[in-house]
Amino acid sequence: MKLSAPHLLFFNNLHMATIQELTEINMLNECAMECTRQSRWKETTQRYLSNMLVNNMELREELLNHKYKVSPTTDFPLNERGHIRAIEAPVVRDRIVQKTLMKNILTTSIRPCLIYDNYASLTSRGTAFARKRFEIMLRRYITHNGTDGYVLLIDVKKYFENINHGVLKWMLSPKISNQPQDVIDLIHYIIDTSSKTEKGLNLGSEAPQIFAVYYLHPVDHYIKVVKGIKYYGRYMDDIFIIGKTKKELNELLSEIEQILAGLLLEVNDKKTHIVRLKHGFTFLQVKYNVSQSGKILKRMSHGKITRERRRLKAFRRMINKGQMTESDVQNCYLSWRGTTIKDHNACRNSIDKMDRIFKTMFSTNTNRPIKSRRKLAIKINHEAETRDLKLCSLLAI
Repeated sequence: MKLSAPHLLFFNNLHMATIQELTEINMLNECAMECTRQSRWKETTQRYLSNMLVNNMELREELLNHKYKVSPTTDFPLNERGHIRAIEAPVVRDRIVQKTLMKNILTTSIRPCLIYDNYASLTSRGTAFARKRFEIMLRRYITHNGTDGYVLLIDVKKYFENINHGVLKWMLSPKISNQPQDVIDLIHYIIDTSSKTEKGLNLGSEAPQIFAVYYLHPVDHYIKVVKGIKYYGRYMDDIFIIGKTKKELNELLSEIEQILAGLLLEVNDKKTHIVRLKHGFTFLQVKYNVSQSGKILKRMSHGKITRERRRLKAFRRMINKGQMTESDVQNCYLSWRGTTIKDHNACRNSIDKMDRIFKTMFSTNTNRPIKSRRKLAIKINHEAETRDLKLCSLLAI
């Protein structure tokens, strides 16, 4: 369907918002509650929310008078599976500004441009959704083409650290060109201050996550629309493509490298592979194998099990020092166990082995760990009712 000029005008101005609308006190209050939902136990968050109305009024005046300045971030290292990542967490007032921009302009403008198989940092997406979609595509490929095929796994080298601010602004310009100039200047200011260098985005706030998802959308559209590849998906900078021949995937890889060069990025050669489906491969911490009959076998990565064993040993040492209780350890283990069952529901043997290790190291709950919160609630209610009945019988005597 071809859109007429009035329809195009309506579509282009669908998400226009003035600085006055973005800084309405009710909007700032709503954004403050949303962006602090998971951090209200922190002292800085409680201090800001205790005087939220006054703080938001001051923030509004700064934004309206173009005097808003980003506060220094809280920097700390995060060890993620052996990789040290530098986290730059903004203060509450800066998170509120990013939230109102994301909620009213950027997310609503960027989301329609993203393909369905884009899994990171979006509502109703995530790692579980990414694994599910990958398995669906893998089953479809096996159904139509058999088990003889290859998978191309691509990783971008130091993705967040190498995102260019100038290229990002140029890519966003068509989406925000209908906005007032002061709003555009504010968005550019958020981009420029999202890192302490001339390039790169930090890992501690919402806006850089959405910017990073959008930055690679030329690759998505080239593979899906121009090349017509069905079996393609992307989780941030982790890309997979399922194809029939190794030659076809090598050609796609060289074309993707050219697109990344235009975005001032490059492929991580150590983590980029073309693997035959029958030989097994790893995607998002899950090891996949395809049997001759077409059955998909899933296993947890060895590193995930090793890290949990080391964590249990560390918990044992902390209990001996009096720094933790066995009840705390049980809650931590059940949390890991429930998440693992949800993400790797076919890895029951590995989970049973971890259960036996947990039982030998800790005396709490010698029975099999409870599989669901519903059964745990039923057990707690049953025990409470039993105690009440015993108490009533004693009182009657």
